[in-house]
Amino acid sequence: MTGRSLPRGAYTATPCRACRTPKPSRMYLCPACWAQLTPAAARALNRVDSHALARLRQLHSHIDSGLPLAELEITE
Repeated sequence: MTGRSLPRGAYTATPCRACRTPKPSRMYLCPACWAQLTPAAARALNRVDSHALARLRQLHSHIDSGLPLAELEITE
């Protein structure tokens, strides 16, 4: 790579944390897994502020616990 950023929507070798399929770069989950989130959780994860990293950690913790994405509740 020459130091340029990837184009929007480019796929990386990073798999989706929830289902292990390839996901677009700059996204937390693949589109199929993102669609399983509740609208409130998706809005919270899209918000860019000082608590964004804490919300991402909540998502990762939820996935690592083996719980369904539809049950995710973001508290930050």
